[in-house]
Amino acid sequence: MHIGLLSTDQRLIDEITNVVYSKPLNWMICSAADDLRSKLTEMPYSHTIISDREMDFGDFEEFLEELQHQYVGLKIIVLLSNYHDASINEKYLKMCKLMKLDYVQPGRSTAVIADDIRAWVDGSGVDHVNQQSSGKLITFIGSTPNIGTTLASFGVAHALALETSMKVGYLCLNLKSSKLHRYLGRDEHVFTLDGLRAELKAQSLTPERLQQVCDKPKEAHGLHILYGNMLREQAEFFTPSEIIHLLRVARGTFDVCIIEVSAYWDNAATVCGLLEADSKIVVTTADIAHFQEDFSRWIRQVGAVFGLQPDGFELMAVQTERHAKHSEFTIKDIRKETQLHLIGQVSRHADALSRCNQGKLLDMFVLTHAMHEEVRAVSRKFIDYYKLPRKVSLRQVTWLQKMITGRRAAT
Repeated sequence: MHIGLLSTDQRLIDEITNVVYSKPLNWMICSAADDLRSKLTEMPYSHTIISDREMDFGDFEEFLEELQHQYVGLKIIVLLSNYHDASINEKYLKMCKLMKLDYVQPGRSTAVIADDIRAWVDGSGVDHVNQQSSGKLITFIGSTPNIGTTLASFGVAHALALETSMKVGYLCLNLKSSKLHRYLGRDEHVFTLDGLRAELKAQSLTPERLQQVCDKPKEAHGLHILYGNMLREQAEFFTPSEIIHLLRVARGTFDVCIIEVSAYWDNAATVCGLLEADSKIVVTTADIAHFQEDFSRWIRQVGAVFGLQPDGFELMAVQTERHAKHSEFTIKDIRKETQLHLIGQVSRHADALSRCNQGKLLDMFVLTHAMHEEVRAVSRKFIDYYKLPRKVSLRQVTWLQKMITGRRAAT
């Protein structure tokens, strides 16, 4: 099998060509587009890997169009980089999507790129073209730890399961401080992310297996939950390729999947969870240290290293006060500082901590609780944006049913 590689990065070339592939490959390394053109005319190639660093945008687009037109059966993957201005990076990404080309996201290490290429060549990876028509990933990240990101993200997932007829997943990828099982009153013997380490390492996880190990609360029909890693000392051992494999399997398992990642960017789950997401939600509060300093240092500075621009995020505010005092910051201040679109907000609820400690988080989402309507409003925006089908059986709840539900929740 003949395969071409257009790149001048020797370290990357060595990494990609030294990976063990399922079939022997005949590599043709080219440093210029004209060189690759001439090689393609000499013999048939099955795959071609092209770095976006070798040409400017106009020439690169014309070159790819030429290859698609002349070599219909040729599989092409583009290695995207961060070597352009932010606006140009977006153009490269959009071009790949419009031309239905496979691509590797910018900001990846050479080892991760090599893993992606191996999976692509061997046919075991989920390509980006198929991802566009499969399940959607919505990733939530807090600007700051311990501000209620879990409550907000899980509430949206719960509302999506309630409102739509689609299969909804919730993956906790907070590798060091996962507590969702406690909030839901599940014992410590539930299946958690660390139980999939062997399958993730072998890249052998299947949709059937993922669905099997997920918790399916009877109180939230249609919701599938994978609880987070319990072995905190092993959090740093999750590799980017393992997390990406999990996320791509999740795409094929669920129609829409909510991902929660840590506010700290020192782990593969946070970075890959954001890079692979269709929608990225940053959760913050009206504390100026959260929406100004933490937001700037993480989302603007660190995110840019991986090719994630701040305007690619949506904003969700939590712990907001219904009647803010004159000296307190408001939603208007948060929006002005972050310059992001506000997708929704969750008020400060006095009973949130006690219900979580009692393992009764689901009580926060009953029809009579104020938080129900807040997360429901956010879920409906995703339903409209992704055109998800609503459940036809939803009926207007009478005042008597609300009263009965409220009494049950109180007891």
